[in-house]
Amino acid sequence: MARDLKEVFFRLDGAWASFELMSIRRRDDYLKPFRVLRCKIDDQVDFQAPETLRSATEATVLIEIFGEQELVAASGRGPVQAVDNAMRKILEKHYPQLSEVSLEEFDVRLLHHGAITGDDEDKGAGALVRVLAIFSDGTDRWGTVGVAADILQASVECIIDGLEWKLRGEHKH
Repeated sequence: MARDLKEVFFRLDGAWASFELMSIRRRDDYLKPFRVLRCKIDDQVDFQAPETLRSATEATVLIEIFGEQELVAASGRGPVQAVDNAMRKILEKHYPQLSEVSLEEFDVRLLHHGAITGDDEDKGAGALVRVLAIFSDGTDRWGTVGVAADILQASVECIIDGLEWKLRGEHKH
């Protein structure tokens, strides 16, 4: 158990907002300001196209907010920006203060558990991915983390935490 907690701590290092959200979400009186139900990302890289036109990404996000489901699509210069743009299309209508939030840093790392367990599937491209993001609203800065076997899932978790952190005191529903 202690080793599991230590492992979780190191995954959250630099991401205190995600750590605090984990605690807040366990409270009986916490109301999630929104819930991402599904996310689809279509990313295409054409290595024969000119550099500026090489990548085209569209994300479709289904979000539950105030008991209603809303589906929206947006594009971006890669999957992270496309997902962020799609989520904001819905969320900024209900929470205008999210327009103040910007993603300032984004870091992806592999968590090499195979070195400890000896399991080759946990090494290299099969390792868990940790995404660390730093957000700002012009006044405060906060870090979030997403951990998953899939880099896109970890990235979406990170964005969700970053936006939810800004709204953590909101009880509009």
